[in-house]
Order: sequence, then structure tokens, then C-alpha cells
Amino acid sequence: MTFLALTPLQVALLCGLTTAVVLTLFFLKLRHPRIVVGSLLLWERLLQDKQHRSLLERLRRLLSLLLALTIALLIALALARPEAVAITGEPREAVIVLDTSITMAARTADSQSRWDHARAAVARLIDDAGGADRFLVADTSGRVATAMTADRARLDAALDRMMPSATRPVFPQVDVGGREVIVVSDGIATLDLPRNARVLSVFELADNVAVADFKVVVRAGEPSGYDVRLSVVNHSPEAKNVYLLLEDDGDVDFAETVTVGARDTVARTIALSGRPTGVIRARVTTDGDALAIDDEAVDYLRPPRDVGVALVTTGNNFLETLLALDERVDLHVVHPDFYTGDESVELYVFDEFAPLVQPAQPALLFRPPGRSWLAGSDTVSPLRVSMTGVTSWDETHPILEFVSMVDLQITDARHLEFLTNATTRVVASAGQTPLIVTSSDVPKWVAVNFTLDDSDFSVRPSFPMFMQNVLAWFAGEALPLRRSLGTVDVLLADATVTTFDGVDLPARPRVGSTLFEASAPGLYVASAGAARAYVVANLPTGLSDVNGVTLTGRENLEWPTGRWLSSELWMYLLGLALALVALEWWTYHRRITV
Repeated sequence: MTFLALTPLQVALLCGLTTAVVLTLFFLKLRHPRIVVGSLLLWERLLQDKQHRSLLERLRRLLSLLLALTIALLIALALARPEAVAITGEPREAVIVLDTSITMAARTADSQSRWDHARAAVARLIDDAGGADRFLVADTSGRVATAMTADRARLDAALDRMMPSATRPVFPQVDVGGREVIVVSDGIATLDLPRNARVLSVFELADNVAVADFKVVVRAGEPSGYDVRLSVVNHSPEAKNVYLLLEDDGDVDFAETVTVGARDTVARTIALSGRPTGVIRARVTTDGDALAIDDEAVDYLRPPRDVGVALVTTGNNFLETLLALDERVDLHVVHPDFYTGDESVELYVFDEFAPLVQPAQPALLFRPPGRSWLAGSDTVSPLRVSMTGVTSWDETHPILEFVSMVDLQITDARHLEFLTNATTRVVASAGQTPLIVTSSDVPKWVAVNFTLDDSDFSVRPSFPMFMQNVLAWFAGEALPLRRSLGTVDVLLADATVTTFDGVDLPARPRVGSTLFEASAPGLYVASAGAARAYVVANLPTGLSDVNGVTLTGRENLEWPTGRWLSSELWMYLLGLALALVALEWWTYHRRITV
């Protein structure tokens, strides 16, 4: 026999101490009170106490002592949590992994969710196991994992902390060697399972529609106009009539019913009217929808502000027209011969020109000559770039967000050797030739090493977005960060995080940044002093296919015990001690024991 709570020596000491205490209390002599009587003649026979010396009385006292010792020792042994393989069977170890994919939140026909069924199934497995059997419980989000334990309270607490989330599921990094592995899942997520894993499926066919790939972009050729691009996805086994609604900062801007075939997708581009600002929201609804979190997506447009722009050029009708069409721009056209550098503007656009001295305002330059303040020099003759010469570009930089340079046609570009550092970056290049270079030093500048006449960049739908991004970056208007639901990392130290409605959210500081959980689609605001960052969080595309089963398993998994007793021995020892207490109470009142 082994003990789970104490060592054998501690058990021996506990039992010895318990025996000594019981014996001491049992034979403890009570002091009888003194009473003065007139004569002892009537009491002499009683004082002889012949009955005390009888065999029956001795047996009664012995039986009482044995009962008291047995009850006390049973309780002491129960505290040590004994384990006997011959009675309870060999303890087993199992790893139970719960799939916490967002599809596990889908409702089932009984108005519960797949997650509810998974949670109940795991509880049954643990309850059916022996008391000494140990479990390691973990989820596929990487947030919850226990040690291998037989502590049911600890296992229940871990299960209570788990919930479906929008993070991409991954089989947890746990030791499964020589242990049974049980995965409870709806089978949607693609998991890299161990070979010995058994799957308990909680899948049930469900209807679901979703809005995906949602974003607001500048309308091609109209710097002040915006379009919404989105996809309406039907994951249901049958065609669905989907009601699509667009809201501009709370006001309905567009509504229609879209028919989407079974397991099909309809892509839409919708023109927003007027000058939309604030939160732009898309919603989809349909009958019998089983998953709510993918029915909504958001984007954010910061309110525009007027900005004075000086276009320094010998003549560029396209740039002049494009900037003049932007309602935010107060445009001034200046010939290079009349440039002074003290124009009352907030930024400059230089067309094949760059002053010898850096202006005090931010500058966008198209094919500039080499200047020292541009951190570069014209060291190589003009380079001919192939029709598809853009080999790389940094889509994470604010000026290139949503700007595609795929198959961009450039016939001629100036090769400037730039001295890159922590603030000067090449964000687009053709081989070794920098095409777009930025500097975040104050004042900022962006150098585009080709003209619009030498490329088709100006007729691309993404060029107005490029200009909008540059103006916003120069003006210090940080574009909203677009992130997936789940843990979001914002590069603001010790920031406070709220929803757009002002509700505070828990945030965790990290070196140079702040972490928070975005649990639902929406706009979140992180603030640190005067700095502020807007975060648009939506469900990643492809995570909400509630019927895309990739993994199947048995509907029921039993836990074969192979033992006489299913629970730990201490429970039976305490039960026996309680039964003996009841027996001792009955025999005492029947004058069988003393």
C-alpha cells in the first residue's frame, strides 16, 4: 500500500499518536465528587463492585476500546490518502485536450453549444475515472494547461477558465509519452495530433453566415470617396437569404438582401455616400444562424482635417488635379524657380525637384536628385527597371497599407544610394534599387525614385490610397491598426485600453508595449499620455466554417476502470468510520458498550 498525502514514516507516526491519544482518553480516571452520608452500611455491597470484575464487563470495555481505536485509525489513514493497487487498480494517466476554436461556440439543436457538450463530456470522463487516476487538461489556445494531477477541484477550475476564442488552434506543447491522449473537438480545426490520440467528436451540422475580408478603401480616382469591400460567406449546407447592413458611425448607409448559395461566397464592393467618418460597421443576419461572432466586422476612418499643401513642379497636371480633388487639401502650386521654403503650408510635394536645404515641413518627393538631407546621392546612372520590377515592398509601413505593387510597370527609375538607419527605411525596391524610401525623423519625408509619367502607378486603384496614407502619416494621424481577435499587442508602453464607447478593458504591460484581449469585433483605443492608437479587431477569415469537418472521431469514449472500487480509498475509509460511529452510538444506548 502506498500513500498519496504522507510518507510511510509520517503515517506510522500519525497512527501511533492517534492510538496513544485514544488510550489516554479511554483510561482517564474521572474524579468522583465527595458526598457526606450518614452510614456506609447500605453502600458496602456497591463499593465492592463485584460486577466490575465480571467477564462480561471486561468484554464490554474491550469492545468499546476497539471501536474507538478503529474509528480514530480509519480517520488517520484517510488523511494519508492510501492507495492499494489490488483494490483500486493501477493508477492511469491521460492528457485531455479541449478544442477551443471559435466554431466550438456554435449553437446546437438543444440550444446549447458545442462547447457546452465538450465541457460536459470531459466532466463525465473525469468522474468515471478512478480517484487515483491523474489527468493533464489543456486547450488549443495555449492559455490553459494543468500539471498531471488527480485533484478534481484543480481540474474543474482549469475547465472553468477555458472558453472558445478566435485564436488559431494549435495542439498544446505537453508531454504525451506513454499516456492516453483524448481530444474533444468538433473536428473543424486542423490539429497535428499524436498517433495515440483518440477523438471525442461533438460535431453537429449547423447553419452559419459570416462577413469576411471587410475593409474601407479610397475609391479609385476619387480621393474623397470611399468604397467598402467585403465578402458574404455562407457556411450552411443550404442556400441562404442574407440581410446585409452597413452603418456609418451608427447611421444606416446601405441595406440589401443577398442570396448566397450553399457553402458559397459573394464578394461585394459598395460605395459609401457622403464623407464617412468614424466606425464603419457591416452586419449580416439570416434564419437559424448558429454563430454570432462572425456576423459583424468593423473598420475606422478618422475625421479629416484641412491641410495646406505646396506642389513644387514645372508642370504636372495629374498631381495637381489629384491633390485639388481632395477636399482636405488647400493646394498651392509653386514653380521651382519661385520656391523659398517659407510657404505657409503644412507639407510639400516636390516633382523632380529637391531643395538644397531640407524644408521645415514634411515632404513627398517624386524622382528627386541626390541631396545630403535625403541621406542619399545620385551615384549610378538612371536604371531601367523591368515591367514587373518591384521585387519587394513593406505592407506593414503606414504609407503602403492596402497599397498593392504587384505587376507595377516602371520604365525608368533613378538609383539613389540611401544610408538606411533606424529612421530611414527602404519600403519598396526593385532588386538593389530603392524605389520608395521613408524617413521618420522630424520633419518626415518620402522619396519616390520614379516619376508618375515613367510608371502606371498613377492609374492604379491603390495610388489614391498611397497619397491618403502619406498625408495621414505626415499629419501624425496614425492609421488604425488592423488586428485579429484575441491577444493584441500595441506599441504603447503602460497604456490604458478602452472600447470605442469608453468601457475600460484589462491590459497587461510588456516591455515597450501593452497587451489586451479583443474578444469581439470592434474598435479599441489604447492611450498613453497624449499618444493614442486605434485598433480595429475582426475575426480572421476562414475561422468560422462551422461545417468544414477535417477530423472525425467516436461519439462516446468510455474510461474502462478494471478495478473493484472506482474512487480513492480515503472516501471508503471515512464512510466506514462514520458507520462505526453510528454502531458505537447504538450499542452504547443498548448498554452493550460503555
